[in-house]
Amino acid sequence: MNQEELRNKLITTAQNGLTMLSVSKRMGISSPILSQFKNGKVCLTENDAEKLGKYLSQVYIPTEII
Repeated sequence: MNQEELRNKLITTAQNGLTMLSVSKRMGISSPILSQFKNGKVCLTENDAEKLGKYLSQVYIPTEII
């Protein structure tokens, strides 16, 4: 997953309810860096991007009540 795809996945996940603070704590990426990444101001290191990509691919947030 490239940086732009990862950013879009992060934005979608945040819109569905996962807080950036929880992602930050879970991934060990500082909140300001994660916020700047989400807003397109910085790119993540290759290592952080790989970790975040793996994490986001495993996250499931229900978007509707059954």
